Amino acid sequence: MASTDTDFSDLRALFINTTLTRSPERSHTQSLVDASASIMAEQGVQVDQFRSVDHPIATGVYPDMREHGWEVDAWPELFPRVLAADIL
Repeated sequence: MASTDTDFSDLRALFINTTLTRSPERSHTQSLVDASASIMAEQGVQVDQFRSVDHPIATGVYPDMREHGWEVDAWPELFPRVLAADIL
């Protein structure tokens, strides 16, 4: 990859890996995420990632499904990471 003088250190990227394979098992999707994240990190982008299957994210359309009958919902704790990202 050609070098650049552009500074990307003020950018944050978040990868939400939607593989069906739980960590730490091998995932082809994780291989793709790792390759993309590596390219971004080499350019100075701050990279964050998580596998959605590793978290008890309730289905629904509300920000916190615990308020709508679900016993557990990890989304309210994960959502700030989405908001912090410039690249999703």
